[in-house]
Amino acid sequence: MHRRCLMFLLTAILIFSAGCNSNTSCPITSPQNTPINQVGDEQPETFGSTKDITSIEVVLDPDGYYTNEVKPIFVTDAKMIHDIMSMIEESKQVEDEFITSKISVMAYKNNKLVITKTNGDKKEITFAYDPLYEVGYLEDEGKNLEPDYSFFRYMADLNEYANPDTNIENDVLKLFGKYDWTVDYRINTLKEKLPGNLKHKAGQYPVEIYWAYNNELSKGIGLDFAEYLGKDVTVEIYRLREPLPEFMRPRADARGIVVKFKNEIVGAYIDAGRYGFMACSLDRKSLKEVSGKEWNVWIEDYIDFEDELEIRLSKMDPEDIVREYFKAIDERNEKMIRACTKRENQLKSIDMDSQDHFNKNDSKIDSNIKKAKLLEIKEFKGLYNEPDVLEYEVSVDFEFEEPMAEGNGVLTRFVILKKESEKSGWRISSVGTGP
Repeated sequence: MHRRCLMFLLTAILIFSAGCNSNTSCPITSPQNTPINQVGDEQPETFGSTKDITSIEVVLDPDGYYTNEVKPIFVTDAKMIHDIMSMIEESKQVEDEFITSKISVMAYKNNKLVITKTNGDKKEITFAYDPLYEVGYLEDEGKNLEPDYSFFRYMADLNEYANPDTNIENDVLKLFGKYDWTVDYRINTLKEKLPGNLKHKAGQYPVEIYWAYNNELSKGIGLDFAEYLGKDVTVEIYRLREPLPEFMRPRADARGIVVKFKNEIVGAYIDAGRYGFMACSLDRKSLKEVSGKEWNVWIEDYIDFEDELEIRLSKMDPEDIVREYFKAIDERNEKMIRACTKRENQLKSIDMDSQDHFNKNDSKIDSNIKKAKLLEIKEFKGLYNEPDVLEYEVSVDFEFEEPMAEGNGVLTRFVILKKESEKSGWRISSVGTGP
């Protein structure tokens, strides 16, 4: 894919989603929820039994780029205290050179833990971490300690998830433990009605594609919730300790999603939470690995080819798709914007929510574009043109609701089209400011 300065397509189709924790103690023990890191060669002095700790106050860097407002967080849950202290205890001692050589100026540096014991004694530990390079350190009584980076992701997520619940059922622990996932806590429990079928009509919000995709991932581990379509199910969301597999980088934070019918697990998959949909199976495989099919082959089973709009678009020339797309942007026609866009891109751009599995509010497409008049379109022949891919250079007269760096007026965009499938015809894959 060509380099892009701006993914204009995502601006047109993304729907952006419109914390601090206080937990009561809920001790739980489970063989699966044991510390995930191996003990280092050099260990700090022990903090004693976690039973002697009543609370851990987490004070995060107020200048860090957190999604939610940063406030002091008080952890009183026995399991969470145990998890935090276990990760600290497994840290390795490092020299000052480690800090100066690996921690960048963009690191979140002003963080601390205040540990309170049953006798009233308090202990303070400062820490800094760098999300870009996934490295960090603790400072405890003059010693610099390096825990596994999972510790820092755990700390950051305390500001993300409002009501963590460590009362986790054994069937969930067993399922994720089978595939080497550590369940830290439940993020939320939701009631959901599955769609009646998984056939997606042109222009619909991609709910059917979302469930079809994740059922495919579930089938990869022997679960299949297709027989429960149209029925009410329970969706449980869990925070997982281990990072996402390498093919999902740079995303790292993993959530385990469990689908239950009458308290029986009928589906399960892993997703990356906020900022656009991305998912894998519990055994860390992609859709292609699980299904054995490329997207354009797999998606054919889930397109409603009898849909009137689908039939009309499938017969259009690529240039007509481009014209229809910009006309839809100009008229703020959400249905047509989606219809002209590859379903794969719609799914990737689905609005994810930290407390929900995905945001089902499809009433509006958030767009800063007030006017978009297509003036000229011509095919673009670049050095890196791929087979079965078309690219067009277009001139568009834009007017924006809010000022943009480029300003209002005639601007150039480069539109890439691919075939959704052989039967469905050409759809827009991306729109950018450069070839």
